[in-house]
Amino acid sequence: MKPTTTVKRNFMPPLNLARICALVAVGLVAFALAPAGCIGGWDYSNVPEGDRCNPYDSHNECSSGLACTVSSWQLANQGTISAQGNEVLFLGPGAASNSAGAYDVLDFCPENYCCPVDSDGNLTTSTNPNCQPGCSGGAASICTAVGNSTPPYVGVCDFADSGVLPEEAGSDAESDDASDAEPAPDAGDATMPVEASTSEASTSEASTSEASTSEASTSEASTPADGSSE
Repeated sequence: MKPTTTVKRNFMPPLNLARICALVAVGLVAFALAPAGCIGGWDYSNVPEGDRCNPYDSHNECSSGLACTVSSWQLANQGTISAQGNEVLFLGPGAASNSAGAYDVLDFCPENYCCPVDSDGNLTTSTNPNCQPGCSGGAASICTAVGNSTPPYVGVCDFADSGVLPEEAGSDAESDDASDAEPAPDAGDATMPVEASTSEASTSEASTSEASTSEASTSEASTPADGSSE
């Protein structure tokens, strides 16, 4: 009977010190380069224009000159319970707002994007589709989900079809222009010269009346004198 021979097979070559050091070096390089390959880096900051952001974050995630837009639904429903039974969080410091404290809402957009703002924090025009009303198909998605007459997205289907914002937005702009116009002269100011003229005329008539009365008194006083001489 022949003796049984057992052969050990190593599926992986033994790791020596050089290979271990090489693997550690590769791992460190990959760890260092990871933030550069991930939008926002480890702390999610300096997000470029048109990329998604989180308005509930503790800081503005967007790059300089950009701010994280807010949807109409988020603004209208914060602090309430959603239809799914979840609490809608209050917007955080990461949400864009202007110097007056009003949030920057991107019309008919269900998502949040980093978009350009002016020195007062108001949204400005952008060539990026995600920073324009309807945000590159967002309006059509809202229309499909809730229809054309559900607040706060009333008229969204009309906008999705025409690309024209509802008339309310235009009327608001006109009212702002009207409020900026110079006020019309007060009607009371215009009546002042008339009242003054009337007062002067009344004074003149009173003077004339007094003069007439004086003349009549003088005439009556002279008549008896004439009679007595006869």
